[in-house]
Amino acid sequence: MESKQWYVVSTKARNEERSAMNLEQGGIEVLAPKLLFRRWKEGKFTDTIEPMFPGYIFVKFHPVDEYRLVKYTRGIKTIVNFNGRIIPLQERLIDFIRERLVEGVATIEKKTFQKGEKIIIQEGPFKGFSGIFEKELDGRERIAILLEGVDYCARMEIDPELVTKA
Repeated sequence: MESKQWYVVSTKARNEERSAMNLEQGGIEVLAPKLLFRRWKEGKFTDTIEPMFPGYIFVKFHPVDEYRLVKYTRGIKTIVNFNGRIIPLQERLIDFIRERLVEGVATIEKKTFQKGEKIIIQEGPFKGFSGIFEKELDGRERIAILLEGVDYCARMEIDPELVTKA
């Protein structure tokens, strides 16, 4: 006798939340993990929460008894299959994802740099400039870098999300 297992379900575009809510109302267990990250937009940073796997959610259901309920739920595109066979996920994969969530949301770890490491500014008014990482600044989400120029070197403070390793 088969029991409920986790499967990957494809949702219609930007319908992860709607699909999950509809399935939960039908008594089906769903995991629709999200990510919190900072995004540079219109000259400033904003915190953004988006689906961890855009267009996909994880659904725990009985592959025979609840197949049609899941497949025809509003917002669902299809149950992911391989040559017509739906393949269950291992429970430990779902546990692995859940361990990293706080109220359904995971946070991307902050970038770290080593003193003296060469960096390149990716966004903002100094985009394209290179520099050398100097240090993290206490109590602020900023770093100090030595900005390199043709015949000068200037110290500046910048958000670490704006730079990448060279």
